[in-house]
Amino acid sequence: MKPFLPALILALLFIWTNGIFASPNKNLICHGLLFGKSDSLRKSDSLNKKEKQVRPALKICACQVLKLQSANYKARNFALYSERTSRKSYTYDLHKAKSILEKEKKHLADLFYDKLDVLDELVEVTDCRSMFIKMKKQHKSLILYDIVDADIKK
Repeated sequence: MKPFLPALILALLFIWTNGIFASPNKNLICHGLLFGKSDSLRKSDSLNKKEKQVRPALKICACQVLKLQSANYKARNFALYSERTSRKSYTYDLHKAKSILEKEKKHLADLFYDKLDVLDELVEVTDCRSMFIKMKKQHKSLILYDIVDADIKK
């Protein structure tokens, strides 16, 4: 038992003088044994942290340019927008945004206007505010009617 202790001290002294504590990449096996984690484990930990980072939320905007008409009012180029944050898949989120847009359009036709015609329909992967600003630069007569949040469950 007594000869084991000097050998252990000599081994630790050898490790200390060779700089393994100062630069852990010289001997990965010894470093992993001394500190509990090898570099491969550290790399997998950093990969897990990167995977857990939240990806930026994409906005999907569906727009319909409408011509509205009632008994005492005629208007063209009203823009109705529906915006949804991308959560599942592009097609699912697009379908939800369009269905909310159709519900809102039906509500407008039932309560406020006698005739409602769709002049144009657009879909982009952007937020509706920037889409409206871009469309307004192209068509000066465009009027924003509403931006409906398609993320809210109804």
